[in-house]
Amino acid sequence: MIGLFKIFDSHVHFYSNAYFRFLVKQKTNRLDINTELKNLAAKGHLEIPGEDPVALAKKWIEVIDKWKIERMMLFGSIPGDEDSVVKAVQAFPTRLTGMFTVDPNSNVLMENAEKRLKQDKLRGILLYPSMYQISVQDSWLDPLFQLCEEVRAIVFTQFGKLTIRSRDYAGIPVVVNEEFSNPKDLIPVAKKYSRIRFVVPHFGAGRFEETLELGKECSNVYVDTAGSNSWMTDHPSKPDLRQVLQKTLQVFGAGRIIFGSDSGMFPRGYRYDIVDNQTKLAQEMRIPLPDAKKIFYENMASLIDGPQ
Repeated sequence: MIGLFKIFDSHVHFYSNAYFRFLVKQKTNRLDINTELKNLAAKGHLEIPGEDPVALAKKWIEVIDKWKIERMMLFGSIPGDEDSVVKAVQAFPTRLTGMFTVDPNSNVLMENAEKRLKQDKLRGILLYPSMYQISVQDSWLDPLFQLCEEVRAIVFTQFGKLTIRSRDYAGIPVVVNEEFSNPKDLIPVAKKYSRIRFVVPHFGAGRFEETLELGKECSNVYVDTAGSNSWMTDHPSKPDLRQVLQKTLQVFGAGRIIFGSDSGMFPRGYRYDIVDNQTKLAQEMRIPLPDAKKIFYENMASLIDGPQ
């Protein structure tokens, strides 16, 4: 607990050893894997963790104990790295919850999703429509959404600006199709699958007005507050976080906003500056304490555990 707030961080990337190995294997004309890992670590000033994901999970627990964070949602941030997250969550089930990134174009999409959501008990999926060049409205995704609805899985869907630092450090460009980066594309999907809880990270990552429109139309869509929200710098209206949060509260209400730090890589580790800034902002804005508790803990806990 930080001051008056318990914290359930909804947005933490679990950058395992396997994650980095899967990443550098995507390079064309690559060197051997270990050399690529050394180069990536040097360029990004990163620590590549050891091969045991449970050891990495233990390190995360030690870090969040230091900062008094109660719970975290871990993202498996590349297709293929689901096992790392599964093992981490199984080691610390009361503190860690897991989700995984799907490759919507994979021919084993449903086979893998069934295994991860039903057998391994991961609690949701991450979709990157612009990076995987597919609309959220594509009928190919209907079986996936039907599965998510069946098992009460959360669907994080990244729209707007997409920045993946680890890919930059590895020398693998992020190629996106802006045609699929509009949050409003989710409106018919969220209405069709009304029992799914969708989450749009980073207030829409630069597509803020469109995210507000989505929130007005669909009561089963949430936003997260994750990270520094650097998209504000490039936005035409140049809003600050206070203005963004105020407008979001007006549309979504406190019951559909969830806190996230966008933590991930070591040695930086947990981004305590994000939680510190956002809890202080909530107090400065005089957000009623019951509403602030929803944003920082209760909303995410409800999505995972059921209504409190």
